[in-house]
Amino acid sequence: QPNVIKVWPDTPIEPFSTTTLQQEYPMVEPMAGFGSCPIGSCDCRPGVAKGTMADVAKYLGVDQIHAAGYKGQGIVVGVVDGGITAAGRPVRPGEPSKRIPNVIGGYHRSVEWGTQARSWGEHGNMCATDVLGMAPEAKLYDFPLVGNAISNGLAAFNWAIKQHKIDGTPHILTNSWGIYQEQWDKTYARNPNHPFTRKVVEAINQGILVLFAAGNCGGTCPDGRCASDFGPGKSIWGANGHPLVMTVGAVNKNEQFVGYSSQGPAALSPQKPDFCSITHFRGYFPCDNGTSAATPIAAGVVALLKQAKPTLTQKEVKTLLESTAKNIGSKGWDQHAGAGIIQPKVAFDKIKTPPPRPRPSEDTWSDWENLGGYGLYSPAAASWGPNRIDTFVIGTDHAMYHKWWDGSAWRGWENLGGYIISAPAAVSWGNNRIDTFVVGSNNALYRKWWDGSAWRGWENLEGYCLYAPAAASWGPNRLDTFVIGTDHAVYHKWWDGSAWRGWENLGGYSISAPAAVSWGPKHIAIFTIGRDRALYYKTWNGSIWSPWEKLGGYCQYGIAAVSRGVNQLDCFVIGSMGKVYCRSWDGSAWKNWKNLGGYSIAGLAAASWGPDRLDVFVPAGDHALHHKWMG
Repeated sequence: QPNVIKVWPDTPIEPFSTTTLQQEYPMVEPMAGFGSCPIGSCDCRPGVAKGTMADVAKYLGVDQIHAAGYKGQGIVVGVVDGGITAAGRPVRPGEPSKRIPNVIGGYHRSVEWGTQARSWGEHGNMCATDVLGMAPEAKLYDFPLVGNAISNGLAAFNWAIKQHKIDGTPHILTNSWGIYQEQWDKTYARNPNHPFTRKVVEAINQGILVLFAAGNCGGTCPDGRCASDFGPGKSIWGANGHPLVMTVGAVNKNEQFVGYSSQGPAALSPQKPDFCSITHFRGYFPCDNGTSAATPIAAGVVALLKQAKPTLTQKEVKTLLESTAKNIGSKGWDQHAGAGIIQPKVAFDKIKTPPPRPRPSEDTWSDWENLGGYGLYSPAAASWGPNRIDTFVIGTDHAMYHKWWDGSAWRGWENLGGYIISAPAAVSWGNNRIDTFVVGSNNALYRKWWDGSAWRGWENLEGYCLYAPAAASWGPNRLDTFVIGTDHAVYHKWWDGSAWRGWENLGGYSISAPAAVSWGPKHIAIFTIGRDRALYYKTWNGSIWSPWEKLGGYCQYGIAAVSRGVNQLDCFVIGSMGKVYCRSWDGSAWKNWKNLGGYSIAGLAAASWGPDRLDVFVPAGDHALHHKWMG
């Protein structure tokens, strides 16, 4: 083919279990057995469990994390392995009778996910069980590597990247497989530009947290498949040792280094492995073993940390686990155990969300300030940084006008044009970035945005909108918009960083424009007014939408919602007599309604540029924009 630039071999791969170890080695002391133990006495008995899954959870402090309410809720872990026999799936004949819970999806080019695990000796079931042992309420994707070829791994990562762009899942990918010898594929072993390795890097850059097993070719008692490739510098190959991935070695819960755990430097990075996790315990099998078992244990821990701090990146969680690890070898990092044994409870205590700051008392609210202008409908407001607010109104000519606070004074009004028949919506996903949304004369949704240097648009996003739109953003280059359709249900359209997706029907029955807000990555809350004029809301937790929940109250018209920090929400409505009312979520409960006074002839807008700052805007009886703030 003339357009083919290069052909890569389809590298053979195998799981990093020890089921094919040619013999079991006894406990060894330095210079004894097959090779010397680099750290104290080594565990070379993969068939002997040193405790149960519960013992592992207790040793790691995971039981305490569970007691604090963190069990992996809202986190999806992709198990890239030999396949899972999932509960509720049409499992293929001849497969094992055991069924793994919490499996919600997956991908393979020719095999149905969740239907088989036999080809790798139930290795995928083991890995799935070990993830859930640490994060029992996490959900799983099954990526079966049927065929023992790296192209299946590449296809799995590619699907995961596309899915992550759509809904932010999977959050984590755990990989307990690789190559045992350099000669299996010398190019893959040492070339960072191999297609699969590049795809792994792409997944990490997309925001997926990626873990790989170091391998089972440590120098003390290597797996028989390692042949002559074992020990330091000859046992971590390809993507398993890429500097960006989390490379996981193995110890048992008695803090003994496992003699077959592969040792650095890796072919692609001198600083490998990164840390060790626990293996040799009773889990899915009488003894889950290999760096294969250690890696999903670590992945389950990462799920707990990701739940506790949804913004965690690959670099942050890797650094967190390294900096809190318990050293068992030479001081600091070493080529055998990396930074040491992960200490999840110590890591959790470093990053868990602190108790919400006390909300300033109501009497800290300012009086109403008249900002002038003339608005036909409700205003919009957004903030892209501290001490910065941008407001938008629709003038008598149906064009959109812009007024902003630059940190020292109000500027504008700036005419942004358009012909608009609704209130605007505004949101910012980054510094010096604003996106606005309106309904045009054809009732379609339109977008205009400030890209840091100029206004762009208008862009027709189509659809049919009964009322004004709402917009939110949970991260850079991510936009979520919501409108009310002709059936009065809420519809969702989103920008995933490369294309607009939707429309998604979220149900409900609304008699007003919705409001939307995000308090952190993958988290969105939307609010509407029901036919009983009570306030209703629905949330996205990163994997599923909640049912609609009633917050009560009496809403004459208009809703605004804003977040001052992680897991904090402030919702504003116009109640009886045109007064502004507020109800807040402090991270644990909804507070009572508060009357902020004022008078609005339409809806309202709200923004926050700091943890103790709230700004509210209404069109008063004179149609001018009025402003009240707290903090």
